[in-house]
Amino acid sequence: MKKVVYITDENIHNEMLKLSAIGNRSAVVDELVKSYELLQFCKIISPKRCTLEDLLSFHSADYVECLKRYNDEDDIEEVTDELQEFGLAYDCPMIEKVYDFATSIVGTTLAAVDAILAGAAIAINWHGGWHHAQRDKAAGFCYVNDIVIGIHRLRTRFQKVLYLDLDVHHGDGVEDAFSFSKYVMTVSFHQHEPGHFPGTGAVSSIGIGPGKGYTVNAPYSRDIIGDMFVPYFQNISSAVYNAFRPDVCIVQCGADVIVGDHLGGTNLIPEDCLKCVQQVLSWNTPTIFLGGGGYNVINTAKYWTQLTALILQKTISRDIPDNAFFPDFGPDFTLDIYRRNVKDGNTKDNLFRNEAFIEDNLKLYLASM
Repeated sequence: MKKVVYITDENIHNEMLKLSAIGNRSAVVDELVKSYELLQFCKIISPKRCTLEDLLSFHSADYVECLKRYNDEDDIEEVTDELQEFGLAYDCPMIEKVYDFATSIVGTTLAAVDAILAGAAIAINWHGGWHHAQRDKAAGFCYVNDIVIGIHRLRTRFQKVLYLDLDVHHGDGVEDAFSFSKYVMTVSFHQHEPGHFPGTGAVSSIGIGPGKGYTVNAPYSRDIIGDMFVPYFQNISSAVYNAFRPDVCIVQCGADVIVGDHLGGTNLIPEDCLKCVQQVLSWNTPTIFLGGGGYNVINTAKYWTQLTALILQKTISRDIPDNAFFPDFGPDFTLDIYRRNVKDGNTKDNLFRNEAFIEDNLKLYLASM
């Protein structure tokens, strides 16, 4: 079996508790994965905090200095102009020891990157995947962009990096960071409609300058079902892979793409997304799998556990094993997540038009790659 590493430890569980939007999600996910005895098939790596230099490989010095300055502040009751300027308000409020939190999150993804650089075939880090943070500000619950920093390190060894984003929200922070690059291809599948955060990611956004054609956006409308989404993903990702031929992949698996997430809006179940990830695995390319969104903690744990089993090529029971959070999986205590009885807001014609537009751009801009 391919060498798979799994990033986790008690410190990152404690750090992630600082995010009120996800609560104890990290611990619940790791506990469920452990209860299925999947970790025995992985090399478990305990991450270290990243360095100041790691943060500065993407984030601005002023923003990082702000995080450091507020790290030892105990009570921050007033939202100052400075905090608003750096996005540290509202959806990203100042949290206790924010610099320690930021360096811990980035450290998990750099541990995954380092494992790939050391020869691992696959690295799993469900604690990373914070794709909204910009160079000089926090956004969308994301205080730092561990993905961008991780890609920068991957580029020290690999020429071409493919970033695939399955989160229900557009991966705007990663796209913005590499919109001028022809060596990092960003591909985001996301819900796109008025009022849905962050509001970016139209199919017509394809990159800038030398990076034109190396940004792919595959938007869809509310309540998409698997019969629509799976072929949409498979067709576009296959076209991208064949045109770009990456040396390494990063896949952001935000669980807010699963039905039942209060910040989502799809009608997808884990089985749908597993089919998408199975296609990525078939490429036999070194790959890092990251978390991201996922605000229904129990559904997130069910989804990422099934993804872990798929990556490890293991079959697991539908019945939830005994674990520290077992009562939270009631009343059925199974991995099952059910679709809602609603009409899909997408049509095959609309999705096909997006596919055709994307494939035309791949032929136009990547033919000489």
